[in-house]
Amino acid sequence: MGFQNIWYSHPRKYGQGSRSCRACSNRHGLIRKYGLNICRQCFREYAADIGFKKVAGILILYFLDIITHFYCSLINSFLLQSNVPLL
Repeated sequence: MGFQNIWYSHPRKYGQGSRSCRACSNRHGLIRKYGLNICRQCFREYAADIGFKKVAGILILYFLDIITHFYCSLINSFLLQSNVPLL
């Protein structure tokens, strides 16, 4: 019984060694959420094909718009109360 016969012969039924990417068989950076079982590199490549849409940039712009609106209304109410002539 040589080294070739016992190399990687332990059964892997659970844990990190039992799972791999369904696209490239990589075992690192695996995204298991929603049963994807795909590595992060392949996810970036196939995300649009799977149906994922990137919305983080839209949310940031939405919150910036809310904050800007809040500060503008705050400044306007302050200027109206202080009787400062508007330009």
